[in-house]
Amino acid sequence: MTQWMVLTDLDGTLLDHDSYDWRPAEPALQALQALNIPVIAVTSKTAAELVSLRTDIPYLAPLMACENGAVVIDDRPGSQTREVLGEATDALIDRFDQASLESGAQGIGFHQASDQQVADWTGLSLADAAQARAREASLPVYYPTDWPGRAAFIRAVEARSGRVLEGGRFLHLAGSADKGTALDWMARRLNIEHTVALGDGGNDDAMLARATIGIRIPTAGTRRPESLTTIRRASQPGPAGWNEAMLSLLNQGLFNELRGERDE
Repeated sequence: MTQWMVLTDLDGTLLDHDSYDWRPAEPALQALQALNIPVIAVTSKTAAELVSLRTDIPYLAPLMACENGAVVIDDRPGSQTREVLGEATDALIDRFDQASLESGAQGIGFHQASDQQVADWTGLSLADAAQARAREASLPVYYPTDWPGRAAFIRAVEARSGRVLEGGRFLHLAGSADKGTALDWMARRLNIEHTVALGDGGNDDAMLARATIGIRIPTAGTRRPESLTTIRRASQPGPAGWNEAMLSLLNQGLFNELRGERDE
């Protein structure tokens, strides 16, 4: 039985930020599949969005964490479980409204946006944008860094015991659950101790910090200050960087070595 699992962010990490292409990562995904190492999506996307993605990317395990870890799903036959670990979206909307009023913020929550606006921001189709807006326990907010009041809005949310996670495109209002919470849930669920986690955004930090090996995927054209000191950094953005980083670990024999030690 494998002693490793790989947890990965999607947008800007396994998926190209603009084209959503994942195929540059296929060599590493094939190698992991051959070793029976599960690759689990841990993403800000909704469960509805992941249904089609799991069809498009056949290497993803039938477990997933959605909405930045607030919703976790085990879809294996005979083990099907779905849990909401985060705070309900309605409660997050209330916090958003209060913080916006107090700070004079101009950010646009997904509950206020149209499908067309979300499609324009993300490059998704209208149908996919509708799925992206169907939230249970998270609230993305469109708030570009050059818009006024962004920092004041974040402070106002945090003053109300809320959390703001920064992703590649959006701010995300969240409860106590995050991608690190999801990593712990998956580790218990699969009884796997050792993890590799890959992500590009601030909303990935909790997952990267908890993993045995955390790998930051850089964002094309952006150099964000690194908040974590114990992680590795891929040399390329998106799925090409994902592939390179994972093939490097595979070529080092890391997974085989540890598995061999545990089989003795």
